[in-house]
Amino acid sequence: MTATMTIYSRTGEARTMPTVQADNMIRASRGEWSAAPPLPKGWDREVPRYKASMDLRPPQYARHRLEPPFTSTTDTHMWQYAERPIKAAEQVETTAWPHPSMIPLNETARQILEFFRTRQKSRLPQSPWRAGRLFLDDGLTGAVPDERTLYRRPEPAVPSPIRVAGR
Repeated sequence: MTATMTIYSRTGEARTMPTVQADNMIRASRGEWSAAPPLPKGWDREVPRYKASMDLRPPQYARHRLEPPFTSTTDTHMWQYAERPIKAAEQVETTAWPHPSMIPLNETARQILEFFRTRQKSRLPQSPWRAGRLFLDDGLTGAVPDERTLYRRPEPAVPSPIRVAGR
């Protein structure tokens, strides 16, 4: 008996086929097919919810809430975007960047937290939320620029070979 697997397309179509064939189709489709079911419509508009895993306190200066995320901090119990002290196990709804210790409670929060933990903090915008929806971008995503557009190759000092007369 052959093991089967269900795969999903970007359009929401699902197909069940032998595991070897499904795995091959996922690899060859360049992202068109996946083993993970698609996320529900509007998941990126749902306000992220987190559960605090430890007591968190607001930053010393209120202006820190208006700045991009700190690259690092020596106070592990300080959450840069907290407006008030947060107790452990308290649920928080926010469109600001989470504290790395928070536990995501919905898909939007999972996506934000995974992005926040794996990206360079100094490149992140002030918030992952823009125009009422999730917008994850650190300025480093996208296609790599073509090598020819990055710089010009130096031209030779002498445009053509020098010929010596009489040889």
